[in-house]
Parts: sequence; structure tokens; C-alpha cells
Amino acid sequence: MRDASVLQINLGDLDRNVRVLRGLIGPHCELCAIVKADAYGLGAARIAKRLESAGVDLLAVYTPEQAAELFRAAITSPILVLMPVREIARADEVYRGLVSDRLQLTVHDQGHLSDLIAMTERYGVTISVHVEVDTGMSRGGCSISEAPDVLKRISTCRRLRLAGLFTHFASADSDLEFTNAQMAKFDALLAQHAPLIPKSCRVHAASSYPALRHARYHKSMVRIGLAWGGFGSECIRGDMLPAAHQLRPIVRWRSEIVQIKSIAAGVSVGYGSTWTAKRASAIGLVPVGYADGYPIALGSRSGRHKGACVAVAPDEDHEPIGFAPVVGAVNMDQITIDLTDVMSQAKRRGIRIGVGTTIELISPNVEAPNHLPKLAALAGTIPHQVLCGLNPRLKRSYLAPTPVPLPPIERFIAGAAPAVAFAK
Repeated sequence: MRDASVLQINLGDLDRNVRVLRGLIGPHCELCAIVKADAYGLGAARIAKRLESAGVDLLAVYTPEQAAELFRAAITSPILVLMPVREIARADEVYRGLVSDRLQLTVHDQGHLSDLIAMTERYGVTISVHVEVDTGMSRGGCSISEAPDVLKRISTCRRLRLAGLFTHFASADSDLEFTNAQMAKFDALLAQHAPLIPKSCRVHAASSYPALRHARYHKSMVRIGLAWGGFGSECIRGDMLPAAHQLRPIVRWRSEIVQIKSIAAGVSVGYGSTWTAKRASAIGLVPVGYADGYPIALGSRSGRHKGACVAVAPDEDHEPIGFAPVVGAVNMDQITIDLTDVMSQAKRRGIRIGVGTTIELISPNVEAPNHLPKLAALAGTIPHQVLCGLNPRLKRSYLAPTPVPLPPIERFIAGAAPAVAFAK
């Protein structure tokens, strides 16, 4: 029996996105791929292996446990752990990666640094670290005032190698003034304490949004998460580098109709009777719900709340006939959709809609109403949360079609060609 619902991940487009990003950042900037939270719910081992084969320079996760999963998958690229790790036991499966420089840790403050120094002295090993500097995010990292002393201690410590120095922007998608203020603080630190920063140290500030905005944020490495999946440009308010528009979303979520019933005008649908038919309607049942990660806020309510739409296609290989609104409450395992208009369109074209007809919940088409960023906005959240909320019970299907050649705009090199006009 085939799976009624499948999350399709296009590895060919993932490769293509890495090539687009390489062109965007230029030959003198490295690429760190963020694969924390199981690569945003898409399968960390499989995605990291593909990113590694595509030539990323570094992978980043949040916890040592996430790094261990990648080591078990035979990933050989260096892995940066972003959380404050204060101890790794000799018996831990990531210990070998730590002492062989395949696992790098992040320093967050003086106390954390002391713990790491004590660990290296106890084991008699040398490890690589990145220092996170808080320039306005007010989350992890050491303060601007504390950073110089942290750098000085590392420069005199025989057991630590400064492999990276970075900051993180709080509002790069929407607030350029604050982003530039953070950048100015970080630049001042770099200039004032340059003797403490080895030439081999990776300096990084930009995550996906600022990396897509302007080359001024790229430094010697960028950290890319959402953008390797083809997302990000739709969420940015303001100017972007031209190549940002060439990213291709790699995720498609499809299911199928498992029942259709006819209801009369005035009949309500679902828990709470939140949607009532204004006409005789055809209601389709799709076996996907909030337990799978489909946001509960996407159901339409009569006269109060416009919900999401799903695409309806004859089968998974054909273009959609049209879009059907999700009506009533999103259930744990199922949603109901109003097929009335789509069935009329299909009938005029001689196409039958019935049990087994393909339903597309998330489309890779950026113009479609069921494109991920649009669904996330309707649900009052962000694309990251929707992806991370996709239940592991959903089958992941990895597609690897032949990559499509890049058009000229994707060969844009950030340091060698003018960007779009950028507000100072």
C-alpha cells in the first residue's frame, strides 16, 4: 500500500541552490550550511550528505547530539556546535570528532571559556572554537565589552585555536537600520582587535536573510539555513541581490483525496461548526492534519477567517486544475476541502476528480497560494516553524533529477558586479 501523504525533497534543486549561493557570495567567501533541528525537519543525515557533496565548507548544528547523528552518517565535513557546550566526556561518541578538529565549539562568555579551557587541560587536547559576539540580538554570545578579553585569553591559551568569530543579526529581514548598527559594532571590534584574530579565522555575520541582501554582510563566511532550501527571498522586505530570486524551493508536500461527499446549503463542517456551506457543495477529505504538522490556523471559518488553499491535480505528475479552500477545523489526522469550484472546472475540461486525486499541500511554485511562506503567514508563523513541525511519520521522498544549467544572473559574483540599489 502506497503512502497517502509524502513530503518530496528535490535534491537536484538543493544542488542548484548551493551553486546559486556560491555565485552570490563570490569565490573568497565560504559557505556554512545550518542543518540543526534535523535540517529543518527534512532529514539531517540525507540533507547534510548532499550539502557536503555540493561542496559546502562547514556544517552547523545546535547540539552535540545533532553532530553525533551526522558523524554516524559518515559526514566528514567539519561541524560547528552552536549551543554552549561545557563538557564532552571521553566516552562520548563526538569526542573523537572534537580532538580531530572535525567538531568545533562555540564560546559564549568568560565562564564558558573557563570550562572549555579546563576540559582541554584535563584531556591534554587542542580544540577549535568560534566566539559568538552579541551585538544586539541579546541571546547567546559574549557582550561587545567582554569580547576583547575573551579573544585575549584564547590567543594565549595553548589548547584553543580561534577558528571563527561571529555575530548574529536580529532583524535582517525587516530592519536595515538596526542590522547596520549591529554590523558597525562588529566591524569596530574586528578593526580594534585585529592582532588577536588569526588570518585563518572564519569571520561570519550573515545568515540567510542578510546574505541575500548585500555583500557587505558576507565577511569571510556566511551561515545559510533557510536559503539552501530555496526559501528566504519571499520573506525579505526591501532590496536583495539579483541572484536571490533564482533560489528554488526544494519541498513539495502531497496527499490525496480519500472521500468526497455532497452537502446541502446551510450544512456546517467540522468541529465547532466553524464553516457553513452557502450552497450545495462537494467536500473532499484529505488524510493530513495537525499531527502531521499542518498548522491548525489554516482552516477557513465562515465570515471570519480566510484559510489556506490546496492544489488539486489529476495525479502527482500533472499541473493543478485549480485550488480548493481548506474549510472548517483542521483535525488531528484530516482536513476537509471545498471541491465545488474545482470539480466544475475539471468537468468542463473532461477531467475526473475522485478518490485518489492528488492534493498538494505545499507547493514549490513561488506564485502558488500554497507556497510555504504564504501558508506560514496565514498561520501567523514563519516558514522555519512549519518545516520543523512536520511529523517524522510523514514519508520523506528524496528526488534527484538532473540539475538545470544556471542562467547568467545566477553566476553573479557579489564582489565583481553591482548589486541593486541599497539603502544606507
